[in-house]
Amino acid sequence: MIFGLLLLIAAGFYVVRYQLPDQHDPFAPLSIAEPPGLATSFKLRRINNSPRLCLKTLYNSDLKYQPLVDRETGKNCGFFDAVKLQQSTVSYGGDISLTCPALVALAIWERHELRPLARRMFGQDISQVRHFGSYACRNINNASKGRRSEHALANAIDIAGFVLADGTDISIQHHWNKNSTESRFLHALQGSACRYFSTVLGPDYNSLHHDHLHLDMGFYQLCR
Repeated sequence: MIFGLLLLIAAGFYVVRYQLPDQHDPFAPLSIAEPPGLATSFKLRRINNSPRLCLKTLYNSDLKYQPLVDRETGKNCGFFDAVKLQQSTVSYGGDISLTCPALVALAIWERHELRPLARRMFGQDISQVRHFGSYACRNINNASKGRRSEHALANAIDIAGFVLADGTDISIQHHWNKNSTESRFLHALQGSACRYFSTVLGPDYNSLHHDHLHLDMGFYQLCR
C-alpha cells in the first residue's frame, strides 16, 4: 500500500513538473511574457519573498529597467529591492520606480489584462497609462500618525486613467460612476488587478480614492 502511494505521488509530481504548461506549473519560473495560469498567483507571492528570483524574472523579460541602490530616504521610507522602469509596452509618461515584485505584477497586468481588454472593448490598444506616482514618504491616507503607506517603499502605484491609441482619455475620476463602456472597462480592470496585486483600492473604497486605483504588493490582501 505504501509502495502504491509512493508511485501515485511520483506520478503526480511527474505530471506537474513535465506535462503542465509553464504558467500552470508552480515549479517553473515566473514569466512576464507567458499568459497567466493557475500558478501565477503562487509565483508572484514567491518572488515577493525572494529578491533574487524577482530580479531574475525581470532579467528574462523584455522590459528596460535599472536596478536602484537600496537607500533609506526617511523614517521607514526608502527604496529596497526596487528598480526604475524605463520602457514597457505602453508609456507611463516617464520613468517610474517600484519594488521589483510590484513592477512584475504591473507588467503582467498591463500585457495580459489591460491591453487585451482595451482591444476587445474599444477595438484599439492602450498608448499610455496615467498615474499619480509610486513613491511618497507618507502614512496611509496622508494621515499625520499611523502606519506608513506602501508608497513609502515604492511598493505601490496609483493609476489615474488611460489613453487609447486614438487619443481618447479614460479617466477614473470622470468615468467610474457613468453608465458607459468606459466605466465597465475600469471596473473590469480593477477586478483583474486583484489577481496580481495584494491590495487594490478604488473609488468604491473611500472618497480618498475617488480618482484612482491604488495597486500595491504589501502584506495585506484587500480588493475593494
